[in-house]
Amino acid sequence: MRFFGLFLFLVTIFFFNGCFNSNDKTQKFYGNVDVRTVSLAFRVSGKLTSIDFDEGEKVKKGQVIAKLDDAPYIEHLNQIEAQISMQKAKIAKLEKGFRKEEIKKAEAKLLQSQVERDRLKKEFIRTKNLYVKKALSEERYDNAKAAYDNSKAAYLFAKSSLEELQNGYEKEDILSAKANLEALQAQRNLHKINLEDTILISPTNGTIITRVYEVGSIVSPSQYVVEIAKDNEYWVRSYVSEGYLTDIKVGQIAEVYTDGGQIYKGKVSFISPIAEFTPKTVQTEELRTDLVYRFRIVLDSFDDAIKQGMPVTVTFPNIDFNK
Repeated sequence: MRFFGLFLFLVTIFFFNGCFNSNDKTQKFYGNVDVRTVSLAFRVSGKLTSIDFDEGEKVKKGQVIAKLDDAPYIEHLNQIEAQISMQKAKIAKLEKGFRKEEIKKAEAKLLQSQVERDRLKKEFIRTKNLYVKKALSEERYDNAKAAYDNSKAAYLFAKSSLEELQNGYEKEDILSAKANLEALQAQRNLHKINLEDTILISPTNGTIITRVYEVGSIVSPSQYVVEIAKDNEYWVRSYVSEGYLTDIKVGQIAEVYTDGGQIYKGKVSFISPIAEFTPKTVQTEELRTDLVYRFRIVLDSFDDAIKQGMPVTVTFPNIDFNK
Protein backbone atom coordinates (compact mmCIF):
# COMPACT_ATOMS: atom_id res chain seq x y z
CA MET A 1 0.00 0.00 0.00
CA ARG A 2 2.90 2.37 0.73
CA PHE A 3 4.19 1.88 -2.83
CA PHE A 4 0.74 2.46 -4.30
CA GLY A 5 0.30 5.69 -2.33
CA LEU A 6 3.71 6.94 -3.45
CA PHE A 7 2.87 6.13 -7.05
CA LEU A 8 -0.43 8.01 -6.82
CA PHE A 9 1.35 11.00 -5.29
CA LEU A 10 3.91 11.14 -8.10
CA VAL A 11 1.24 10.85 -10.79
CA THR A 12 -0.71 13.71 -9.21
CA ILE A 13 2.36 15.97 -9.09
CA PHE A 14 3.17 15.18 -12.72
CA PHE A 15 -0.39 15.95 -13.80
CA PHE A 16 -0.52 19.36 -12.14
CA ASN A 17 2.95 20.23 -13.31
CA GLY A 18 1.96 19.40 -16.88
CA CYS A 19 -1.21 21.46 -16.71
CA PHE A 20 0.16 24.59 -15.16
CA ASN A 21 3.70 24.67 -16.48
CA SER A 22 3.21 23.54 -20.08
CA ASN A 23 4.56 25.91 -22.76
CA ASP A 24 1.91 27.28 -25.11
CA LYS A 25 3.72 27.62 -28.40
CA THR A 26 0.86 29.57 -30.00
CA GLN A 27 1.93 33.16 -30.66
CA LYS A 28 -0.99 35.57 -30.72
CA PHE A 29 -1.25 38.86 -32.57
CA TYR A 30 -3.92 41.48 -32.10
CA GLY A 31 -5.65 43.76 -34.54
CA ASN A 32 -8.91 45.00 -35.97
CA VAL A 33 -11.19 44.15 -38.86
CA ASP A 34 -11.05 46.53 -41.82
CA VAL A 35 -13.30 46.81 -44.84
CA ARG A 36 -13.00 48.82 -48.03
CA THR A 37 -15.30 51.83 -48.11
CA VAL A 38 -16.56 53.95 -50.99
CA SER A 39 -17.48 57.61 -50.51
CA LEU A 40 -20.13 58.51 -53.09
CA ALA A 41 -20.54 62.08 -54.32
CA PHE A 42 -22.32 63.68 -57.25
CA ARG A 43 -20.10 64.89 -60.08
CA VAL A 44 -22.34 67.96 -60.42
CA SER A 45 -23.87 70.33 -57.91
CA GLY A 46 -27.55 70.81 -57.16
CA LYS A 47 -30.45 70.37 -54.78
CA LEU A 48 -30.93 66.90 -53.28
CA THR A 49 -34.46 65.73 -54.15
CA SER A 50 -34.31 62.14 -52.89
CA ILE A 51 -32.11 59.76 -50.92
CA ASP A 52 -33.39 56.20 -50.75
CA PHE A 53 -31.22 54.54 -48.10
CA ASP A 54 -30.39 55.12 -44.47
CA GLU A 55 -27.41 54.08 -42.38
CA GLY A 56 -27.20 50.33 -41.85
CA GLU A 57 -29.25 49.44 -44.92
CA LYS A 58 -27.93 47.09 -47.58
CA VAL A 59 -27.47 48.26 -51.17
CA LYS A 60 -26.73 46.39 -54.36
CA LYS A 61 -24.52 47.38 -57.25
CA GLY A 62 -26.50 49.52 -59.72
CA GLN A 63 -29.16 50.67 -57.26
CA VAL A 64 -30.09 54.36 -57.20
CA ILE A 65 -28.88 55.93 -53.95
CA ALA A 66 -29.93 59.56 -54.38
CA LYS A 67 -31.04 62.15 -56.96
CA LEU A 68 -30.53 65.84 -57.60
CA ASP A 69 -33.02 68.27 -59.12
CA ASP A 70 -32.43 67.70 -62.84
CA ALA A 71 -34.56 70.58 -64.20
CA PRO A 72 -31.61 72.98 -64.77
CA TYR A 73 -29.66 70.27 -66.58
CA ILE A 74 -32.62 69.36 -68.79
CA GLU A 75 -32.99 73.05 -69.70
CA HIS A 76 -29.30 73.34 -70.58
CA LEU A 77 -29.56 70.25 -72.76
CA ASN A 78 -32.65 71.60 -74.55
CA GLN A 79 -30.86 74.88 -75.27
CA ILE A 80 -27.88 73.17 -76.81
CA GLU A 81 -30.16 70.91 -78.86
CA ALA A 82 -31.83 74.01 -80.30
CA GLN A 83 -28.45 75.51 -81.21
CA ILE A 84 -27.46 72.28 -82.93
CA SER A 85 -30.64 72.32 -85.01
CA MET A 86 -29.96 75.91 -86.07
CA GLN A 87 -26.38 75.10 -86.99
CA LYS A 88 -27.44 72.09 -89.06
CA ALA A 89 -29.89 74.29 -90.96
CA LYS A 90 -27.11 76.82 -91.59
CA ILE A 91 -24.83 74.12 -92.99
CA ALA A 92 -27.59 72.82 -95.24
CA LYS A 93 -28.07 76.34 -96.59
CA LEU A 94 -24.36 76.78 -97.20
CA GLU A 95 -24.07 73.46 -99.00
CA LYS A 96 -27.14 74.16 -101.12
CA GLY A 97 -25.95 77.60 -102.14
CA PHE A 98 -27.92 80.82 -102.62
CA ARG A 99 -31.58 80.89 -103.52
CA LYS A 100 -32.63 81.28 -107.16
CA GLU A 101 -34.50 84.44 -106.27
CA GLU A 102 -31.30 86.04 -105.02
CA ILE A 103 -29.46 85.08 -108.21
CA LYS A 104 -32.23 86.52 -110.39
CA LYS A 105 -32.10 89.80 -108.50
CA ALA A 106 -28.34 89.94 -108.98
CA GLU A 107 -28.73 89.24 -112.71
CA ALA A 108 -31.25 92.04 -113.03
CA LYS A 109 -28.99 94.43 -111.15
CA LEU A 110 -26.06 93.51 -113.39
CA LEU A 111 -28.13 94.15 -116.51
CA GLN A 112 -29.29 97.48 -115.14
CA SER A 113 -25.74 98.55 -114.31
CA GLN A 114 -24.59 97.46 -117.76
CA VAL A 115 -27.24 99.57 -119.48
CA GLU A 116 -26.36 102.55 -117.31
CA ARG A 117 -22.66 102.08 -118.01
CA ASP A 118 -23.23 101.93 -121.79
CA ARG A 119 -25.40 105.04 -121.68
CA LEU A 120 -22.86 107.02 -119.69
CA LYS A 121 -20.09 105.77 -121.96
CA LYS A 122 -21.81 107.26 -125.00
CA GLU A 123 -22.45 110.47 -123.09
CA PHE A 124 -18.80 110.66 -122.08
CA ILE A 125 -17.58 110.11 -125.66
CA ARG A 126 -19.88 112.85 -126.96
CA THR A 127 -18.79 115.21 -124.17
CA LYS A 128 -15.12 114.43 -124.81
CA ASN A 129 -15.43 115.25 -128.52
CA LEU A 130 -17.09 118.56 -127.75
CA TYR A 131 -14.48 119.33 -125.11
CA VAL A 132 -11.66 118.69 -127.61
CA LYS A 133 -13.33 121.15 -129.97
CA LYS A 134 -13.57 123.56 -127.04
CA ALA A 135 -17.36 123.53 -127.34
CA LEU A 136 -17.81 122.53 -123.67
CA SER A 137 -16.24 123.59 -120.43
CA GLU A 138 -13.71 121.48 -118.55
CA GLU A 139 -16.17 121.13 -115.66
CA ARG A 140 -18.78 119.41 -117.83
CA TYR A 141 -16.08 117.13 -119.19
CA ASP A 142 -14.95 116.18 -115.67
CA ASN A 143 -18.54 115.51 -114.55
CA ALA A 144 -19.19 113.24 -117.53
CA LYS A 145 -15.95 111.34 -116.95
CA ALA A 146 -16.71 110.85 -113.22
CA ALA A 147 -20.21 109.57 -113.98
CA TYR A 148 -18.83 107.10 -116.51
CA ASP A 149 -16.13 105.88 -114.11
CA ASN A 150 -18.72 105.33 -111.36
CA SER A 151 -20.93 103.36 -113.72
CA LYS A 152 -18.02 101.08 -114.63
CA ALA A 153 -17.32 100.44 -110.94
CA ALA A 154 -21.00 99.71 -110.27
CA TYR A 155 -21.06 97.26 -113.18
CA LEU A 156 -17.98 95.40 -111.96
CA PHE A 157 -19.43 95.16 -108.45
CA ALA A 158 -22.74 93.79 -109.75
CA LYS A 159 -20.87 91.28 -111.91
CA SER A 160 -18.76 90.12 -108.97
CA SER A 161 -21.84 89.77 -106.75
CA LEU A 162 -23.59 87.62 -109.34
CA GLU A 163 -20.57 85.38 -109.76
CA GLU A 164 -20.37 84.91 -105.99
CA LEU A 165 -24.00 83.87 -105.84
CA GLN A 166 -23.60 81.52 -108.78
CA ASN A 167 -20.50 79.90 -107.27
CA GLY A 168 -22.18 79.41 -103.89
CA TYR A 169 -20.60 79.89 -100.48
CA GLU A 170 -16.89 79.56 -99.87
CA LYS A 171 -15.62 76.11 -98.89
CA GLU A 172 -13.99 77.66 -95.84
CA ASP A 173 -17.38 78.96 -94.67
CA ILE A 174 -18.85 75.45 -94.84
CA LEU A 175 -15.88 73.94 -93.00
CA SER A 176 -16.12 76.61 -90.31
CA ALA A 177 -19.84 75.96 -89.87
CA LYS A 178 -19.23 72.22 -89.55
CA ALA A 179 -16.52 72.82 -86.96
CA ASN A 180 -18.97 74.92 -84.95
CA LEU A 181 -21.49 72.07 -85.18
CA GLU A 182 -18.95 69.59 -83.82
CA ALA A 183 -18.23 71.94 -80.91
CA LEU A 184 -21.94 72.18 -80.13
CA GLN A 185 -22.30 68.40 -80.29
CA ALA A 186 -19.41 68.02 -77.85
CA GLN A 187 -21.18 70.43 -75.50
CA ARG A 188 -24.36 68.37 -75.86
CA ASN A 189 -22.49 65.21 -74.88
CA LEU A 190 -21.16 66.99 -71.80
CA HIS A 191 -24.66 68.19 -70.88
CA LYS A 192 -25.97 64.64 -71.27
CA ILE A 193 -23.29 63.38 -68.91
CA ASN A 194 -24.14 66.13 -66.42
CA LEU A 195 -27.80 65.15 -66.59
CA GLU A 196 -26.96 61.48 -66.00
CA ASP A 197 -24.79 62.50 -63.06
CA THR A 198 -27.79 63.93 -61.21
CA ILE A 199 -28.47 60.29 -60.29
CA LEU A 200 -26.13 58.69 -57.73
CA ILE A 201 -25.75 54.94 -58.33
CA SER A 202 -24.04 52.43 -56.06
CA PRO A 203 -20.92 50.98 -57.70
CA THR A 204 -20.85 47.95 -55.39
CA ASN A 205 -22.78 45.71 -53.02
CA GLY A 206 -22.45 46.94 -49.48
CA THR A 207 -23.90 48.63 -46.43
CA ILE A 208 -24.54 52.33 -45.91
CA ILE A 209 -22.34 53.33 -42.97
CA THR A 210 -22.62 57.12 -43.28
CA ARG A 211 -25.43 59.32 -44.60
CA VAL A 212 -24.33 62.95 -44.66
CA TYR A 213 -27.19 64.93 -46.25
CA GLU A 214 -30.98 65.05 -46.21
CA VAL A 215 -33.50 65.92 -48.93
CA GLY A 216 -33.43 69.62 -49.75
CA SER A 217 -29.72 70.05 -49.08
CA ILE A 218 -27.54 71.79 -51.66
CA VAL A 219 -24.55 69.61 -52.44
CA SER A 220 -21.42 70.20 -54.50
CA PRO A 221 -19.12 67.73 -56.28
CA SER A 222 -16.57 67.93 -53.46
CA GLN A 223 -19.04 66.74 -50.81
CA TYR A 224 -19.77 63.04 -50.46
CA VAL A 225 -23.38 62.12 -49.73
CA VAL A 226 -23.07 58.56 -48.41
CA GLU A 227 -20.30 56.14 -47.52
CA ILE A 228 -20.64 52.44 -48.34
CA ALA A 229 -18.77 49.56 -46.73
CA LYS A 230 -18.15 46.99 -49.45
CA ASP A 231 -19.45 43.48 -48.84
CA ASN A 232 -16.97 41.56 -50.95
CA GLU A 233 -13.70 42.07 -49.09
CA TYR A 234 -12.77 42.08 -45.42
CA TRP A 235 -9.30 42.00 -43.97
CA VAL A 236 -7.57 42.22 -40.62
CA ARG A 237 -5.03 44.90 -39.80
CA SER A 238 -2.55 43.59 -37.25
CA TYR A 239 1.01 44.25 -36.09
CA VAL A 240 4.12 42.18 -35.52
CA SER A 241 7.28 43.07 -33.61
CA GLU A 242 10.68 42.82 -35.25
CA GLY A 243 11.46 39.59 -33.42
CA TYR A 244 8.72 37.71 -35.28
CA LEU A 245 8.94 39.63 -38.56
CA THR A 246 11.02 37.03 -40.37
CA ASP A 247 8.58 34.24 -39.47
CA ILE A 248 5.56 35.76 -41.20
CA LYS A 249 5.45 35.66 -45.00
CA VAL A 250 2.97 36.85 -47.61
CA GLY A 251 0.62 34.00 -48.50
CA GLN A 252 0.81 32.22 -45.14
CA ILE A 253 -2.42 30.88 -43.64
CA ALA A 254 -3.80 32.59 -40.55
CA GLU A 255 -6.69 32.01 -38.18
CA VAL A 256 -8.67 34.97 -36.91
CA TYR A 257 -10.64 34.78 -33.66
CA THR A 258 -13.29 37.27 -32.59
CA ASP A 259 -14.19 37.94 -28.97
CA GLY A 260 -17.51 36.24 -29.69
CA GLY A 261 -15.83 32.96 -30.53
CA GLN A 262 -16.08 32.97 -34.32
CA ILE A 263 -13.09 31.67 -36.27
CA TYR A 264 -12.20 32.82 -39.78
CA LYS A 265 -9.49 31.67 -42.15
CA GLY A 266 -7.32 34.02 -44.16
CA LYS A 267 -3.97 34.65 -45.81
CA VAL A 268 -1.31 37.29 -45.31
CA SER A 269 -1.51 39.69 -48.27
CA PHE A 270 0.79 42.50 -47.19
CA ILE A 271 3.59 43.25 -44.73
CA SER A 272 4.65 46.86 -44.34
CA PRO A 273 8.35 47.59 -44.85
CA ILE A 274 8.12 50.60 -42.52
CA ALA A 275 8.19 50.38 -38.74
CA GLU A 276 5.76 52.39 -36.63
CA PHE A 277 4.80 52.78 -33.00
CA THR A 278 2.11 50.40 -31.81
CA PRO A 279 -1.36 51.95 -32.26
CA LYS A 280 -3.41 52.55 -29.13
CA THR A 281 -5.97 50.03 -30.35
CA VAL A 282 -3.49 47.20 -29.77
CA GLN A 283 -3.77 46.74 -26.00
CA THR A 284 -0.91 44.34 -25.32
CA GLU A 285 1.78 45.20 -22.80
CA GLU A 286 4.44 43.49 -24.89
CA LEU A 287 3.85 45.67 -27.93
CA ARG A 288 2.66 48.87 -26.30
CA THR A 289 6.04 50.64 -26.47
CA ASP A 290 7.58 48.68 -29.34
CA LEU A 291 8.17 49.56 -32.94
CA VAL A 292 6.03 47.19 -34.98
CA TYR A 293 5.27 46.36 -38.59
CA ARG A 294 1.74 46.39 -39.91
CA PHE A 295 0.50 43.36 -41.82
CA ARG A 296 -2.78 42.51 -43.47
CA ILE A 297 -4.77 39.30 -43.61
CA VAL A 298 -7.44 38.95 -46.28
CA LEU A 299 -10.25 36.70 -45.04
CA ASP A 300 -11.20 33.75 -47.23
CA SER A 301 -14.82 33.88 -46.07
CA PHE A 302 -16.93 35.98 -43.73
CA ASP A 303 -20.50 36.46 -42.54
CA ASP A 304 -22.72 39.13 -41.01
CA ALA A 305 -21.13 38.58 -37.60
CA ILE A 306 -17.93 40.31 -38.63
CA LYS A 307 -17.95 44.10 -38.47
CA GLN A 308 -15.59 46.90 -39.34
CA GLY A 309 -13.32 47.85 -36.44
CA MET A 310 -13.99 44.64 -34.52
CA PRO A 311 -11.01 43.60 -32.33
CA VAL A 312 -9.64 40.17 -33.22
CA THR A 313 -6.85 37.80 -32.30
CA VAL A 314 -4.64 36.31 -35.01
CA THR A 315 -2.69 33.06 -34.90
CA PHE A 316 -0.60 31.18 -37.44
CA PRO A 317 -1.18 27.43 -37.03
CA ASN A 318 1.64 26.50 -39.41
CA ILE A 319 4.35 28.61 -37.79
CA ASP A 320 6.36 27.57 -34.74
CA PHE A 321 7.49 30.86 -33.22
CA ASN A 322 9.42 29.10 -30.41
CA LYS A 323 11.77 27.11 -32.58
